[in-house]
Amino acid sequence: MGLFNLRTVYCFLLAVILLSGCSNSQPLLAVPEQVSYDDELKIAQISQQLSRKDLDTVTRMQLIFERGIVYDSLGFKAFAQSDFSYLLNFNPEIPDIYNFLGTYALREGNFDEALTSFNTTLELDPTYAYAYLNRAITLYRTGHYQAAERDALQFYQYDVNEPIRILWLYLIEKENDNKAAQNELQKRYDLINDKTIYSGNIIAFYLGKINESRLMQNLQQGVENNRQLAERLCEAYFYLGKYYQSKGDNERAKMLFKYALANNIYNYVEHQQALYEIKLLEEKEK
Repeated sequence: MGLFNLRTVYCFLLAVILLSGCSNSQPLLAVPEQVSYDDELKIAQISQQLSRKDLDTVTRMQLIFERGIVYDSLGFKAFAQSDFSYLLNFNPEIPDIYNFLGTYALREGNFDEALTSFNTTLELDPTYAYAYLNRAITLYRTGHYQAAERDALQFYQYDVNEPIRILWLYLIEKENDNKAAQNELQKRYDLINDKTIYSGNIIAFYLGKINESRLMQNLQQGVENNRQLAERLCEAYFYLGKYYQSKGDNERAKMLFKYALANNIYNYVEHQQALYEIKLLEEKEK
């Protein structure tokens, strides 16, 4: 980078980010995640290995699967989908692949295709936790709230101490009964062993225990690097967007969904759903 040391510049930027406050005009932002040299090198190395003619089928399939996961994490969905679809020709009974393909269909609004993929995932592995979440979101998007609630509850029960699971269950439950959902949100929050974790603060905000400024301040505690900050912000801004959307403030919600996207955490469900929320809001504006 010419006369500047990249590490120095990065540390300076991160320091500025961590010290900045959060207001409507000055949001807390991380440096957007970028494709790293290591990521590019890993893809190149896997592709080079795959060019060998002496590879056995099992090794080849494992390498293609690994490359698909890397593609997915970098937001290269078309490449990831190509690798995963190719694998199904050799083994049509890999639950992970159906789950990945289902998330791509869900993001595009192809709900029937998404449901088929998640149903297949759970037929192959009934304990596949995230398939329950993904199917719950699909059902939520199509207005099947009771069925969505059952899946979200199943996902929550795999780890009752994870606030994100509680939040998704709340978002779905309130479509059936807002007051009851609020009461359940409080009960589940009370059961969390460690309420100091950053995502627990999102629930505290929903319950009116802290304001947005305090939420963003607490979110920064214990942050060790830019990636971690970006992940936290992706989640926090998405759920803030959903909160303000429920209050009828679609303009602020849309802005917050864009902030969630700005972190480039492509493989987070919050990133994928923020993109879909923006699409829905823009359709309403037409």
